[in-house]
Amino acid sequence: MLDKVEQKHGFIPRDISDEVARLLEVKLERLRRIQGKLDSTIRRDVQQHVSHWRNEEGNLIMILHAIQNQHGYIPREVAMELSRELGVKLARIYEVITFYHYFKLVPPGAHSLTVCNGTACYLKGSGDLINEVRAQLGIAEGQTTADRQIHFDTVRCIGCCGMAPAMVVDGKTCGHVKTSDIPGQVAVLKAKKEKVA
Repeated sequence: MLDKVEQKHGFIPRDISDEVARLLEVKLERLRRIQGKLDSTIRRDVQQHVSHWRNEEGNLIMILHAIQNQHGYIPREVAMELSRELGVKLARIYEVITFYHYFKLVPPGAHSLTVCNGTACYLKGSGDLINEVRAQLGIAEGQTTADRQIHFDTVRCIGCCGMAPAMVVDGKTCGHVKTSDIPGQVAVLKAKKEKVA
């Protein structure tokens, strides 16, 4: 809009520039209030986790578990607040987060597809299932689609060896899976995404 006004007049009239400045200040003030609320919420949540585990040995891992359970991953701003609250260097917190496979640094997908790659499933062809899921979703294990809808992972065993090869789709275990079943499972997840959108 400002470009059109400037092209028309060769400059931006004072009343228009003043109005734009006023609107920007209103928006910035709203953003500051929202940021303040978020900061205080993050601080309060981290303080609650820390106070619950403060006197326990190995409390950092337990606090990180609580944070992951709350958010589904470890948000950077929460890790930074945890560093401040515990008086521990942020690098130390990230050492722990990246050492343990359980902890995630990015938000999980809305839906999950997990292929078992334990011994029984591996012998029954889980490698082919994994390759097909990669091809269908265009991502590797441990990744989430760009639209944050589907997270793909592999695990060592889901305890369903008699159903090998097996996978879990949004918490539902599927057994005796064939590569030809994968496009249908992916289509079901994508249809769930479209219903939400």
